[in-house]
Amino acid sequence: MESVAGGFALVWIDAEGARILRWTGRPVITAVPAEIPIHERSTHHVRRDPRVRHGGGGWGADEAARHRTEHIRQFLDRVEAAVGSDLVLEVLGTGPLGERLARQVRRHDRARHRGRQIIVAPCAPLTDPQLVARLKDRVGVRPSRGGVGAYRWAGSLPRTRSGRVRGPRRVVRKPPD
Repeated sequence: MESVAGGFALVWIDAEGARILRWTGRPVITAVPAEIPIHERSTHHVRRDPRVRHGGGGWGADEAARHRTEHIRQFLDRVEAAVGSDLVLEVLGTGPLGERLARQVRRHDRARHRGRQIIVAPCAPLTDPQLVARLKDRVGVRPSRGGVGAYRWAGSLPRTRSGRVRGPRRVVRKPPD
């Protein structure tokens, strides 16, 4: 990926919460909890009262859906406020919340006559170190290579007297157990 000049924010979002990452000489992670009620699955058709419409539902199910939708809206507002007005915004996530956040940010940017690049990419759940590595890649910071061992060997591999390739020895001795 190419490096990004100016402000850059990386957002991981799902129904459990959001993590916002920025680079200020080092990675800064801000967590925003979701507090969204779980989505209740249907119990299929259970007809007990002839006055209830086919398939159940009614006021109780509609109220729960409205309640959950309002929590999602408030959560997306908090995430958008925490992101701020960075020049580039990359939104990652597993579900539809990433797309909803991107639509909301675009709509508010149009109202403020502001343009910014918004990248939305669905992906599997990522850990904080994986998100930091992605952030470093996007802002053009080379990853640190602090490891030692055979996998860091540069040059030709050593050979035995018979000419057989022998794996390199450790660069640093392991501490005793």
